[in-house]
Amino acid sequence: MRVAIEYCVICNYEPRAAALAAEIHQAFPHADVKLIQASGGIFEVEMDGRKVFSKEALGRHAAPGEILQLITQAQPTT
Repeated sequence: MRVAIEYCVICNYEPRAAALAAEIHQAFPHADVKLIQASGGIFEVEMDGRKVFSKEALGRHAAPGEILQLITQAQPTT
């Protein structure tokens, strides 16, 4: 699983992005998590090329545990 977390450096979202990356690594130890610096108030999370969370689209930050739950739900079942 590949996860990309794009976050606004100007807004100081890096700690939030780093904490989310650590949370994802704890739940999915083999996940490849990439942090991508951006600007413009962005905080977007993609898993395997599919957007699972967008601060811009929702107009808010994720609630605690929300993104991890979205990633878990987006996992293909085997």
